[in-house]
Amino acid sequence: MAEQQITPGTKLQVAFDVPMGQKTDFNMLATYKEGLDEAYFLMSAPMLAGKPLLMDENQKLLLQYKVGEETFVLAGYPEAVEKKGIRTYWKMRKVAEQRTLVKRRDERFKVAMRLTYQRDNAPTPEPEDAMTIDVSAGGLAVYLNDYPDVGEALAVQMPSIRLQGERHELPEQLGIVCWVRRAPKGSLYRNVCGLQFRYAGDMERELVKEYVGYIRTKYKL
Repeated sequence: MAEQQITPGTKLQVAFDVPMGQKTDFNMLATYKEGLDEAYFLMSAPMLAGKPLLMDENQKLLLQYKVGEETFVLAGYPEAVEKKGIRTYWKMRKVAEQRTLVKRRDERFKVAMRLTYQRDNAPTPEPEDAMTIDVSAGGLAVYLNDYPDVGEALAVQMPSIRLQGERHELPEQLGIVCWVRRAPKGSLYRNVCGLQFRYAGDMERELVKEYVGYIRTKYKL
């Protein structure tokens, strides 16, 4: 996990974690108290409509905060209530998801396509199977069975696209893992992962934009 850039007293916007594709609503407020170690930290109980939220150890929470001009999201589960003087705080367990929120300049299109990928530390050279949730010239979200680390690089091979008798292929792309979470119950895959393409140059980016154009035409997006 990326190092947590957060200081005591930082205001947190809090949301319940939701399945992929649903809107995240940061409608609660809390205050960061302090870090306990690499895995745990304290924060005030989130306030919802003026009342403290009831703790649910099985409810994953997303915590949004700012450092300078950047906005970050940290995920965690409440595990206990701890008292510091006359105040009480929630003891939170961090999970492996922290990402910078940036404005996307590339429009994303929802489409399900099978693809393959290779991890650097894979025990075998055989590629793994995955399926897209959405695709853009800047990256994609996929279903997969692995649980890669945030910041890990995956070698992604997108499927060929057939249009009017012609076959359009995209060279293997380098995708950096931005976030990972469990897939909703009933999914064909265990996890969901967000990838950002890392281009070698402008020409490579233009190739991906052209490929996404073929996807839009084929699937009428």
